[in-house]
Amino acid sequence: MAAAFLSFGSIYLLPQDFIKGLFRYSSGPLVLLAGIPCGIYFIFWRASDFFAWMFAPPELVVDEEGLRAGDTRIAWRNVNAIITVHNHDRVILRHRGGTYRLRLNLWSDADALFAHVTDHVVEALLGGVHRQVDAGKAVRFGPLTLSGAGLMHKKRLMRWDDIESIRYQNELDEGVSSRELIIAAQGRPLKIDEARIVNAPVLLAYLSQRLAG
Repeated sequence: MAAAFLSFGSIYLLPQDFIKGLFRYSSGPLVLLAGIPCGIYFIFWRASDFFAWMFAPPELVVDEEGLRAGDTRIAWRNVNAIITVHNHDRVILRHRGGTYRLRLNLWSDADALFAHVTDHVVEALLGGVHRQVDAGKAVRFGPLTLSGAGLMHKKRLMRWDDIESIRYQNELDEGVSSRELIIAAQGRPLKIDEARIVNAPVLLAYLSQRLAG
């Protein structure tokens, strides 16, 4: 839609012949009308990224102690939860002072930034998970509950000896990307969107250590 209207100003986002053919097509006006809601959504969706970039602090520092971005200071020891929202390239950190949403795509080398942040959070939280499980307590990870007996999901207990594999898998559904944690137990795969799992990297680290042992 935007490409069609911009063509009147000699600004071509799409090939000129394609746009002219669209106007000649008998159902062209209907196509343009149907595209208006999509165009509005796309503009506001991309605009949110633009405003986030415009108001972002000039520097982000991640080191052994914590994260610093402008006036924000978060020590890893104060973080109690991490949530990865893969389809928005975002990491949500819940800490003693509140909630911080880190937009990975605003910074160079987003993959390395994600790895650094998750590694530090896992290091800070994993020991506590081990202590709770060893003490006979259950630990919640969103829809999953971890205990000494195994992993529980909707009253289904997957015992340690029954878990065959764990892995991540990227999914693309109607243009929206996501990442799912897949746990195979007794030949039955369980798929859960990573964004629904609170402290997913911590859970994966615990499961990797437990199953490797």
